[in-house]
Amino acid sequence: SDEGKYNKETYDCFFEKNVRATDGETNIFAKNLDLLATENVVQIYNNVKLMYPTGSLKADKIDYNFETKNFKVSMFNDQPIKMKVIK
Repeated sequence: SDEGKYNKETYDCFFEKNVRATDGETNIFAKNLDLLATENVVQIYNNVKLMYPTGSLKADKIDYNFETKNFKVSMFNDQPIKMKVIK
């Protein structure tokens, strides 16, 4: 990202502007990404684009829980998300 804040007591990180994240296979682009170590979750929001080998996704917000490995995809105004999955 272009900017970020780190809380050295809680290990929470807050990234802003031109956020790019990857695990080598999945690529995420957004305006904001909050890595909340205190809650074991990541919140990605504002113009989210997620690209992975079998498809792509656009949404306003993605919440990912590291413990359950589940994610919730949503739009701020309750509109349907745009998702393309290729098998």
